[in-house]
Amino acid sequence: MNDPEDQAWLKDMIVSLLENMTVRMQNLTELVQSKEAKELQAELHQIKGVAANFGLAAMSKLVVEAEAKVKEGDIEGSVSLSIQVPPVWEETKKELQAKFK
Repeated sequence: MNDPEDQAWLKDMIVSLLENMTVRMQNLTELVQSKEAKELQAELHQIKGVAANFGLAAMSKLVVEAEAKVKEGDIEGSVSLSIQVPPVWEETKKELQAKFK
């Protein structure tokens, strides 16, 4: 990725990711507290897609498991996994911000 246009595109994508995930993490935090199963599942599904698209393996694994739990009706299991997602995102965000200042 030595092409300046490619670098600019990637930086724009990362900025978009950072903004999108800020909202997603706020939503997830609220849904973990309210334990609204359908809404939690939908938010986890959205996060799963974003994580997969950006190759965020640790986050993707966690969200896949949390979504599976809520689909099975195990809301407590899903919540237990879901509360681990924001700290994983925070570490990922730090790495991205360091690379894409």
